[in-house]
Amino acid sequence: MQSGFALLEAGSVRSKNVTNILIKNVCDSFICGVSYWLFGFAFAYGDGNQFIGHTYFAITDLPASRYGYFFFQFTFTATAATIVSGAMAERCEFMAYFSFSLIMTGFIYPLVTHWTWWPNGFLVQGMDYGGDIGRVGYRDFSGSGVVHTVGGMAAFVGAAILGPRIGRFDPETGAAVFIRGHSIPLSTLGGFILFFGFLTFNGASQMSLSKEGDGEAISLAIVNTMITATFASFTATFVYRIPTFGSGAWCITVASNGAITGMVASCAGCNVLYPWGSCALGIIAGILYHIWCWLVRSLRVDDPTDAVAMNLGGGTLGVIAVGLLDRNKGVICKWNRHSGLFLGWQLAGMFVIMAWTAFWSAISFGIMRWMKILRVPEDIELKGLDIPRHKEPGYPVESYGHGHVEKIIQILESTPMEVFQGYANMMIMPQELDDKGPYEHPEIEASRRNSVAMRDVHVDSVHRKSSVSIQNLYRRGSYEHPEWRPPFSHQLNHIITEVEENGSIDNSGFAKTRTKQGSISYEHGIPLENSDIKANMTYKGHSLYTIGENESYERHEDMETNKHTGSENNKHTGSENNKHTGSVTGISPATITKF
Repeated sequence: MQSGFALLEAGSVRSKNVTNILIKNVCDSFICGVSYWLFGFAFAYGDGNQFIGHTYFAITDLPASRYGYFFFQFTFTATAATIVSGAMAERCEFMAYFSFSLIMTGFIYPLVTHWTWWPNGFLVQGMDYGGDIGRVGYRDFSGSGVVHTVGGMAAFVGAAILGPRIGRFDPETGAAVFIRGHSIPLSTLGGFILFFGFLTFNGASQMSLSKEGDGEAISLAIVNTMITATFASFTATFVYRIPTFGSGAWCITVASNGAITGMVASCAGCNVLYPWGSCALGIIAGILYHIWCWLVRSLRVDDPTDAVAMNLGGGTLGVIAVGLLDRNKGVICKWNRHSGLFLGWQLAGMFVIMAWTAFWSAISFGIMRWMKILRVPEDIELKGLDIPRHKEPGYPVESYGHGHVEKIIQILESTPMEVFQGYANMMIMPQELDDKGPYEHPEIEASRRNSVAMRDVHVDSVHRKSSVSIQNLYRRGSYEHPEWRPPFSHQLNHIITEVEENGSIDNSGFAKTRTKQGSISYEHGIPLENSDIKANMTYKGHSLYTIGENESYERHEDMETNKHTGSENNKHTGSENNKHTGSVTGISPATITKF
């Protein structure tokens, strides 16, 4: 389960936050190992009253025969905590999440399990109605309410108090802006691992293999889990295909998340439902997944992994489904007073669990927000948490390459004006970068405040026979210049014909000066004291040089005194006689700043 959650969440966030989300998943297990061992297990399964236990602290005096039970419950606890990390991804301080994980695994979750899974807990004990009805209480076989409703509710409260990621909602219209995760393969693989984890999660909740009927109960639990997941995935996928409710496309993320929602819903009653009941449950789960996603977005709560929809939505549905579809005492199957009371206890238990979790989560996150330790600063969020917070990017830039690009970069560092070939994706950025780190700038500009996000501007995106002022772009701060055409995703396959002293690109000769795809020639760099070229040259998102630190205009005396400029007889000039030289002119070595 932890492996599945780790990969699912890592693929659902941007590459600049992969290390941060993975370390949270790792620490969940080990934080839980400390807190649950010290006092969580004692609160959950120690002897005590119907509300809380108070023996077996640090599992002292726990019989060795129950060590396996302790370990199994530890894994459930870690799962409940991990659900929260996905909903609060990409903007939560690590220590804030660390602190809440301690509270979650050591106090919030253990008490819920004491009420529902300890034999004398007040929810599982319920009430004795006498006569033919007898005792009726709350039932949850594998944790739809105990694990997933707790985790989903904590995730919802945490994400709401934390606030959405920068750029997630339009500040003027409130419309949700989709921010893609960086790796569909990772999130899909995480989903598959979770599918397998849920089968063992639900099957092993029988807690025995040797008693009579254990084999049948485990088999039924696994089969029902599979059926529910199957129909939930299909339903969610087909609903998303309807343009009114989705994009009209076949979406792998929706298919995977729909299956997980179905498995979450199956946890509470997978041992007591008929297979046809699991089929109906899966169909409803697939529809409710979309309803919960819409509800969360409508409330302007940002959940990068849809953890709330999958766990809170699927968990509450599973708790209710037991009261309706239990083959022995469900309302649909039996339709008597006992079944009605049973459904009532399922609803009561669900609301108690939700209220308890919401209260303590709000207290915890509210205090951290008041202390200003809950959310990372805006600049850190924009850059990504991996480098500023962990000094360990998920995808180090220096680990990539095949030996050729690295050589080109070495040439640039030693003799930046040297002629070189095969340097693709050269971009001119309209704004300087202050940082040296290989940060991935977000696709969506921060709240669209008076400027737009920096985008790569490719020379081959310029219409031929046009002149675009770099200085104009710099002052406007626009990545969509009227003469630029999207998309900005082509490989550079022209040579830069001429950078004039006035800071503009004259590409009138592009048609006659095309070279082999992916190549650029820089020839005959001519020194000039002043240049108003104001731009960054970058390669694959990394700033290499800033050209023209000043904003002064060309000086006519420089043109007159420089034998390489303004001469009609010189074949390397920007004169009327030759506009197709591929030269870079008006660049002074003094104005080149190396990062």
